[in-house]
Amino acid sequence: MRHYLKIAVLVSAVIFVAAAGCNNQADEDKNKGDESFRIPDSLLSPKDRFRLVRDEYHPVKGGVMANKDIVLYYPASQIYDFISRKMFGIAFDSYKFVEEKIGRPARGKVVCIGAKDMDEYKFLTRKEWWYYGFIKGDTIYFEPYDIMLKRFDKKSEQTIAQMAFIQKFAQMALREKSNGRIPLWLRESIASYLAGEGYVLKIQTPQFREEFTGFRPTESELNDYLKSAQDMGLTRVSFYIAYQMLENLIDISSMEEIMTFIEKLGEGSSLDDASKEVFGIDYNTLISKIDDFKAVPEKGWDK
Repeated sequence: MRHYLKIAVLVSAVIFVAAAGCNNQADEDKNKGDESFRIPDSLLSPKDRFRLVRDEYHPVKGGVMANKDIVLYYPASQIYDFISRKMFGIAFDSYKFVEEKIGRPARGKVVCIGAKDMDEYKFLTRKEWWYYGFIKGDTIYFEPYDIMLKRFDKKSEQTIAQMAFIQKFAQMALREKSNGRIPLWLRESIASYLAGEGYVLKIQTPQFREEFTGFRPTESELNDYLKSAQDMGLTRVSFYIAYQMLENLIDISSMEEIMTFIEKLGEGSSLDDASKEVFGIDYNTLISKIDDFKAVPEKGWDK
């Protein structure tokens, strides 16, 4: 009898130790959190992959969706309650793309506000329909989201919404990377380049051929025209010229070197010092080498 009792005690002890080991392992797995197991984004529902920390809607005030990087406000209506899911998805993917290519658009969260109609958009931004987003600090005011979704570019197979979010996030990221010291023509052209907007800029220019043939602004004037962005023709031609300058710069360097140049500006280097270090020539000489196509041609606008 004692022999059986000893065996029972021994078995109980083994079971207890094993159970304790399992519990310890379970605690370790629990402490690992997301590192131990995380469902791939591809298997999550569209909404779950956003990692939302806020998702609210009010029938009068409108709605807001937010994660750790983006806060998106939208007007009150049933259609916008539906559209907001799609818009947040575009914002989410655009943010990840820009963060990979340039860096974070802002140190904190980027606030995206969609106007309820064009009258409200013009009131908030003093911009017309052809200028689809306006940056102020870490906030972007967009024209109505439904309008941005309806406009589609067949060449790049993107909606204006997709172009707009990448472009505006890229502008912010370049500002952040350069500590606000990047020349405006370069900031705008790189943002358009990453947004796949080059073809759109080129096919728009025939509308202004007669008025702007032979138009040759200086680099300083070009930056002023881009900053003002009041006249549609002047603004679009200025974007076109800036984009041509970027293409010429890429021909003699690389996007990696251009990003290094921007980093140098962010570290406090002057335009001349950064240009000499990265491109081997001072900034004014660099501009003279890439402005061959600044004069708007009489032919070949749509090429």
